[in-house]
Amino acid sequence: MFITTKPFSREQRPAPQAALIDNLFAPEIFVSGIAGFALLADALHLTLDTARYDHSQPSPVLERVVVGRLVLPIGSAQALVTTLNAFLEQNGLSPSKAAAAGGTFQ
Repeated sequence: MFITTKPFSREQRPAPQAALIDNLFAPEIFVSGIAGFALLADALHLTLDTARYDHSQPSPVLERVVVGRLVLPIGSAQALVTTLNAFLEQNGLSPSKAAAAGGTFQ
């Protein structure tokens, strides 16, 4: 019998990336705010909302309505933040600079 404490290691190869299929009929959702965040089971849960008037009432009032929920594995959430920040920076819309200048985000 042979016993060793040295861990068995295989050559680490990056996983192949799946092809992207662009579905032209995928729903498009307008979001004007984020109602909340939660971390649950190693995933980031975002509740998305938008402001709407209920015109079925005699005096419509502005309400925030949940329009969707997005659940991302932590790695995907981190990649989204990094990629989105880089995109905004490239287009002169740096969140870091806006926050430093006193900007607020919903």
